[in-house]
Amino acid sequence: MSDLKVVPFSGKAQPGHDSQEVIRLLEEALQMARDGNCHSLAIIMLSDNGGAIDCWHSGGRPYVMIGAIEALKADFIHTNIEAR
Repeated sequence: MSDLKVVPFSGKAQPGHDSQEVIRLLEEALQMARDGNCHSLAIIMLSDNGGAIDCWHSGGRPYVMIGAIEALKADFIHTNIEAR
């Protein structure tokens, strides 16, 4: 786990927290890793106080991971920014 790093961000978090949803998604991902044939993972977590942690492991083809990250980015932008 020495690959993890904390990066401080400035700015205000939205009021409230989503801890239960974050935990649910992490548990779902952990179950998939235990049950499936997973080979790659990328995580970014942001805290209310502006902290961030990111980690990744790619045991597959690098361009597949980049494609998945780009698809996630596009979905996030569409859902949270363009949908306004």
